[in-house]
Amino acid sequence: MRRIRLLPFITRHSSLIASVLLACLLGWGTTGLAAELEPAPPAPKATGAFLGYKAAIQIGLEQHPLLKKSQETALAAGAVIQQTASKYYPQIDAFAIQTGGTIRPLSAFNIAGAQNKPTSYIENAGLLADQLIYDFGQTAHRVLADKANREAAEKDILTNKALVILTVQQAYLNCLKHKRLLRIAEETVRERGKIRDQVATLYKHQLKSKLDLDLISVELRNAEVLLVQAKNNLRAAYAALNNAMGVRGPEDYTLEDIPVTLSPLDTLEALRQEGVSRRPEMLGSMDRIRSADAQVKSAQALFFPTISAVGMGGVIHFSDAPTNQLPGAHTGYTQVWWGAGAAVSVPLFTGFFIENRVAEATQQKYKAEQRMKDLNNRIALEVTEAYLTLQTAKQQTKVAEQEVAASQEALALAKERYRLGLSSIIDVTTATTALVAAEVRLADTHYAYKASAVAVSYATGTGYQQF
Repeated sequence: MRRIRLLPFITRHSSLIASVLLACLLGWGTTGLAAELEPAPPAPKATGAFLGYKAAIQIGLEQHPLLKKSQETALAAGAVIQQTASKYYPQIDAFAIQTGGTIRPLSAFNIAGAQNKPTSYIENAGLLADQLIYDFGQTAHRVLADKANREAAEKDILTNKALVILTVQQAYLNCLKHKRLLRIAEETVRERGKIRDQVATLYKHQLKSKLDLDLISVELRNAEVLLVQAKNNLRAAYAALNNAMGVRGPEDYTLEDIPVTLSPLDTLEALRQEGVSRRPEMLGSMDRIRSADAQVKSAQALFFPTISAVGMGGVIHFSDAPTNQLPGAHTGYTQVWWGAGAAVSVPLFTGFFIENRVAEATQQKYKAEQRMKDLNNRIALEVTEAYLTLQTAKQQTKVAEQEVAASQEALALAKERYRLGLSSIIDVTTATTALVAAEVRLADTHYAYKASAVAVSYATGTGYQQF
């Protein structure tokens, strides 16, 4: 039968064993969760690839380093709990001591008849165990504080999740807006190109002046400059979308068109209450206050004694140096020893350490409470600003739609009057410019409304719960 030495085997295959254990633990702990969550789609690589609205959000939640960092922070907070709870378990240390020397000093003058004592060696090895029995809540309250900190770190994950979702949503909508502006610029170039061709034909037949042709040519070149600017703005918007998703993607996507629907909202006060009660930042602040309160109680428990049990045991070996042994000296002997006891530690005077520790913990709790109040005010302000911006964009959308319709009618009338010779080319170019400006304002208000809607969802703490 072949023997396998266990320690060398584990050492050589430690990485493999760790991987297997980790896979088992993860599979055991997340079996139900994995069945519910769908894997995030891979980030598009090809230029012009289709990127849906929800797919972009899922990519951001999967790839953004801000979320990964907050997840690691929460794992570290969980490890801190285990560090604190380790005091509940025995603290066992192994020791080995070897000493050598003479039992009595040598003679200063080496008087005749005085003999040097042979060198003696003592080898001692054993175990020391220390078990905390009771500390009046010092460790218990520290564990509670660390658990509250871990819960606060988990709320930070939700906070960063909501922020990533908001950033991706706004970047996606910004891309849609710039795509719409690009289409408007392209339509403007085509429209002014048609007018320029018509004027050129009329000028060729000496029905219009050279001035008309020059004016419309200038307007066409201005539209072409705006078209180049719109293309560059769209590329910058795509770069911002990639940054919001936390990936390095292509410079162009085929995006999903999101319709703009003007829907009613709750009252401002109801939205404020919803934001204060549902924002993960507020929930995390409550956890930090609980942690600070537990830290105060743990510091106050330092005034009380701690009770612990101590046990020791080992083997000790005595021997003399072989080269210096006296006649008849033995080669040494071994003895097993052990001991056990209980210890009570009572703080009588600590240089005001405990008093200042309690004062520090109390001030930390007060600071956490003030931060929560400040956060409450900021959330109410964010909800108010998002709500008012949404209402403004809603009203501007209605006005912009009417303005586009009026500008289209004015342009059609100006073209007809110009064709009949009842107006100049300046009226046509003015009507064209007015229509472009109206369409740009409508695109701005449409996507400002959508961006304000997602901002309201973020401010009230409801947007991230959909993903």
